[in-house]
Parts: sequence; structure tokens; C-alpha cells
Amino acid sequence: MQLAIITPTKKELFEITWIEFNTPNGNFVIQPGHAPTIFALSEQKPFIYSLKNGKQEVVMVKRAVAEITRSNVTVLLSEVS
Repeated sequence: MQLAIITPTKKELFEITWIEFNTPNGNFVIQPGHAPTIFALSEQKPFIYSLKNGKQEVVMVKRAVAEITRSNVTVLLSEVS
């Protein structure tokens, strides 16, 4: 599954096995094959993802939106805190 993290100044691509988001409606873990969805992420909350090598990364954001397809996740960040 490919993850694209896009900020106003850069775009980063990662191969991941899963990603977990905090949303106003609760936490969601996304894996390959997930139903297409768009989430508004909770403000001042992190999202966590696992790279193919098993290493987990944490990104704390101020405001973000995530778009999920069956094989891709795109996170649009207004800014990184």
C-alpha cells in the first residue's frame, strides 16, 4: 500500500502495511483493500503508520484530511506541528 504525505512545501511517498488515524468519530486502522473513504483527522492528534520493514512512524498534525483507496492513502496536511 502506498502512502503519500503532502504538505504545502513537499510530498513524501512511503510503502506501508497499515496506517491508524484519529478522527472525530474514533480511531481507524487502514490496511490494503480498505473501502474508499475520506476522513477529516482530529486536530492535534497523531497518525501512525508501519513501513514495510516493520518500523513505525508517528506524525503529529494540526489539521489534515486523508483519502483512502483500495491501494493508496493520501494525507493532506495544512502544516506539521
